[in-house]
Amino acid sequence: MHPWERNAANLAAALSFYGRVTLEPGLRLITSWVEHPVFNIALLDGPAPDPPGQEATELDRRIERAEAHYRARNRSWSFWVCEHLVGPRTMRRIARIFDAHGMASIGEPPGMEADELPPPARPLPPLEILPATEARVREDFAGIAHQCFFIPPHLAREVYLDPARWGAPVQILVGYAGGRAVTAAAFIEAAGALGIYSVGTIPGYRGRGYAEAIMRHGVDEFRRQGVRGPLVLQSTPAGMDLYRRLGFRRVTRYFVFSK
Repeated sequence: MHPWERNAANLAAALSFYGRVTLEPGLRLITSWVEHPVFNIALLDGPAPDPPGQEATELDRRIERAEAHYRARNRSWSFWVCEHLVGPRTMRRIARIFDAHGMASIGEPPGMEADELPPPARPLPPLEILPATEARVREDFAGIAHQCFFIPPHLAREVYLDPARWGAPVQILVGYAGGRAVTAAAFIEAAGALGIYSVGTIPGYRGRGYAEAIMRHGVDEFRRQGVRGPLVLQSTPAGMDLYRRLGFRRVTRYFVFSK
């Protein structure tokens, strides 16, 4: 498996956390129980080659199928495209293709990979780290998600408080400093890799090493459980410096569009 394939497959497993998965040729459609485009996600799940002429691209057809799926369910939605799955001509036109479907770019996160984390370059702050197995910890994670990822508080609670609805085996960790929930991260083992997601630290506590500390804790725990393979993630602009310092390198890039 190429690094970009591993990254994309781990991402697909992680996003399946948010709802029911429908597989169609070249598409993975995740339908959440909440009405928000961040959680209703169409993933390009197979190559979309360039057309031989000027006719509509294969990507156009898949966007139309995804739109029909979510319209029938009264959901606003987003579409993730891995750059390795589309032809070069389609890639050059990708913004125009989605614009023609009434969709705008909301991000271009790089997919990144590291073999292992290097030793810490500085002392890291102490944290009490708890898994989100209790309602109190899940409530704290919802609060961090609201502050770090701009998810409305009522929506964050609806998504994260009821584990019976979660659609993938993601392990969520919350870090406490002085009794306050200040940082969080989520982990999933899939596609021969350990994926790291939803890393965030609340305002007022950033730049002190809390995110690095909880990431290291989670990776160490999974390694002790026997999980092997590289570490993978998709970076936000805010996280890029940290991930580069920790040895992550870009292996692909995603283009994310939403209505």
